[in-house]
Amino acid sequence: MTKYFHWFIVLCVIIACLPVIGLSALFDWDEVNFAECAREMIVSKNYFNVTINYEAFWEKPPVFIWMQALSMLVFGVNEFAARFPNLIAAVFTLLTIYRFGKDFFGEKFGIAWSGLYACSILPFMYFNSGIIDPWFNYFIFYGIIQFYKGCMHKNTRNFMLSGVFIGLSILTKGPVGLLLIGGAFGVYFILNRFKDFPSFGKISLFLFTTLLIGSLWFILLFATGHQEIIQEFITYQVRLFQTQDAGHGGPLYYHWVILLFGVFPASFFLVAYLRTKEIKRTNLDIIMHGMLWFTLILFSIVKTKIVHYSSFCYFPITYFGARFVIHQWENGFTKNKRIHYFVLSYLALLALVFGILAYLVGHTQIILENIQVKDPFAVQAMKEPYKWSVIQLLPFILLVSTSILSFSYLRKNLFIKYYLSLGIGIMFSLASINAFVVPKIEDISQGAAIDFYKRHQHEDASFTTLGFKSYANLFYGNVRPGNEQTQNEKELATGAIRKPAYFVVKIHQKEEFMSIYPELKQIGAKGGFVFLKRESSVNCYGQ
Repeated sequence: MTKYFHWFIVLCVIIACLPVIGLSALFDWDEVNFAECAREMIVSKNYFNVTINYEAFWEKPPVFIWMQALSMLVFGVNEFAARFPNLIAAVFTLLTIYRFGKDFFGEKFGIAWSGLYACSILPFMYFNSGIIDPWFNYFIFYGIIQFYKGCMHKNTRNFMLSGVFIGLSILTKGPVGLLLIGGAFGVYFILNRFKDFPSFGKISLFLFTTLLIGSLWFILLFATGHQEIIQEFITYQVRLFQTQDAGHGGPLYYHWVILLFGVFPASFFLVAYLRTKEIKRTNLDIIMHGMLWFTLILFSIVKTKIVHYSSFCYFPITYFGARFVIHQWENGFTKNKRIHYFVLSYLALLALVFGILAYLVGHTQIILENIQVKDPFAVQAMKEPYKWSVIQLLPFILLVSTSILSFSYLRKNLFIKYYLSLGIGIMFSLASINAFVVPKIEDISQGAAIDFYKRHQHEDASFTTLGFKSYANLFYGNVRPGNEQTQNEKELATGAIRKPAYFVVKIHQKEEFMSIYPELKQIGAKGGFVFLKRESSVNCYGQ
């Protein structure tokens, strides 16, 4: 095993991600939301306050927005720049996992852990996204590992570093970072009967450092008279736990299913690990159990159900998966072979699913002819002609090839070749999905509206949506600061306006809003969207 193999894993991720992260438009809401906040920082040159539509945005602190703003200053305001920070997060995450894994269990384990994280579906896909969670999770993970090291070695420096990174997690997404490390170690100390419990001084140092770093932005908000933003931020955090925010509800088992089938293949190896009693359990296993089960139970209880809420579980899931992989490596690949047949069966199923999906995104009429779609917007969106090429079947071809090649190595008990073919095959299959399938899905779901905003973005005009929430009109409309843009829809549709206003409504709500706002004139329709316009009602002299 070469000591540089972890760099090969990082290089594979960069090669798989770098060419494709800018190929599709940003998705509403989260991706466009954060990118728009970064764009407005650049436009307004106000890098202290986070705004959306040039009004205070209290849902997220600024660290990730700063990363995106810096990326946009380097690469321009575009999709590549919005997603590039998470490619950097991929590099940091994989190298950190490798290093910690090597420190605890040796080089083989570090490589297995980082490799499993790199090729598991959801972790890889989030490295290609423009959302906050890859960095947020990284900060928490680094903080937990440093706290654990501090407990083991009684080193003050580890507790201080832990506090710094948990503080950064708070500045990235909010206080849930402190909640997750507290829950994980609460489980750890209870199960470990408070063995290695740190002294009062070291806990105090950790909390002081965490609060010092984590509260810097909030202190500055308070000092500059923006207490209302702090209050709204706290209210928003509480609401996420108590209600279904933005209609994102789901059953209690939502995240269990997402993690089992989404963090493949690591999740399948986790199941095998739990069933393999011969693997010696360690203290690090206990803290990983605390991270996994506390996070999973917490977000199963939380009313708002969104896929990335449980994304912190990717670390312990891939850790346990790697523990099983190394156990087999050292004790015989022929044992527990059944799990690998399940892995390859699921991989073949994924190949079929993505093959069908890749074909249907270019032949949507097949869906309309064979399935009764009740949503008028979806029906109209799928009626549009979409270009299709055989290259869109590349994900299917790669996944089938990976299944066949991995199966041949499995039958011959070629351990390393089996895992290499599986990992690299999955990684580049996912990259091909991002390159050839995701842009088509984006085109069907929102492409017509994005094209409309881009077409009119150089005009001095206002953009808004009717009947649905979106941030795409701000980002792709290249909205500039101005009083009219911050007006609500009623004021834009009926009040005095000094510049034209564009409205986007979904087709099934067109008649409703045109009857409410008779001054709006239809200027086009495409992909399930209807485009309306209202001319300025006063001249530049206010007459």
